[in-house]
Amino acid sequence: MKILKTILSTLNKPFPEQESSFGTFKIVIIISVFVTFFLYIFQPFGIATLESDQFLICLGFGFMTFVAATIFEFVVGKVLKLKGELEHWTFGKWILYNLGAMLTISLANFLFARIVLFGFIQWELLPAMIYGTFMVGIIPIVVLGGLSLYVQEKKYQDLALNITKRKTSKANYNNEGQQFLFDIPVDRIRYIEALQNYVYIGHVDENGEFKKLTERATLKNIKEKLASTSVVRSHRSFLVNREAILNVSGNAQGLILKLSESDKTIPVSRSYVSAFRS
Repeated sequence: MKILKTILSTLNKPFPEQESSFGTFKIVIIISVFVTFFLYIFQPFGIATLESDQFLICLGFGFMTFVAATIFEFVVGKVLKLKGELEHWTFGKWILYNLGAMLTISLANFLFARIVLFGFIQWELLPAMIYGTFMVGIIPIVVLGGLSLYVQEKKYQDLALNITKRKTSKANYNNEGQQFLFDIPVDRIRYIEALQNYVYIGHVDENGEFKKLTERATLKNIKEKLASTSVVRSHRSFLVNREAILNVSGNAQGLILKLSESDKTIPVSRSYVSAFRS
C-alpha cells in the first residue's frame, strides 16, 4: 500500500514540460535521430534480413517518427489542447501523453514498412509493430522522464531554500518618491495577475486587509511602469512584489511563492527564475 501511494504521489508531481514550441521541436528531432540509429545499429524487426540499403530504410523510419510526433504534438497539444495549463502538467500526464505519441508513431512506421517495403498492408501485423515500438520506447521514456523530474525538482528546491535564507537581508530598490498603480502604493501590492485584457491586482489596504482590484490593462504595460520597483515578472500571467515574499518552495516546474497577507501561491516559471536569484 505504501509503495502504491509513493507511485501515485510521483505520478502527480508537476513535470518540467518544455515552455516553448522550439524546445518541443528539438526533442522531436532528437527522438527521430535516436530511432534512426537505434534501428541501424541493432537492426531489430527483420531489418538485418533486408537486401536494400538498410541505412536509408532506418532513415525512413526516423523520418516517419518525426512526421508522426510533429502531427501528434500539433493536433493533441495545439489544436485539441489536451495538455492543458503547464501548472497542471504532471509526470503521470506526461507519460500518458508520450504513450499516445508512441501509438501514433507505431501507426506511421507500420504504414511506411508495409507500403514502402512490402507494397501491401496486413492490418493483423499492426499489434506486433505497436508492441515493438513500445518495447523500444517505454523504458527510455520513463527513465529519462523520472531523471528529468528528479533533477529539476532538486534544482528548484535547493534554489528555494537559498532564497528563503537570504530573505533576512532584504534587497534595496529604487523606490524614492513612492510610486502608485491605480492609486495603490507599490509597497502594498502583493501580486498582479493577467485576465485576458484586464489585470487582477492583489493588494493590502490602509487597514492591512487584503483586497482585490480589477483594471483594464496588460502585464507588459504595468511591468514597464513598475520597472524601477520590487514588482517583477514571475510567470507569463503574474507579476509579484519580491518584498512581500514570506516563503519560497520549489518543484520541477520552478518556484512557488507564498506572500504576506495573501492565501494565493504564485508560480515562478523557469523563464523568470533568474529575477529571484539575487
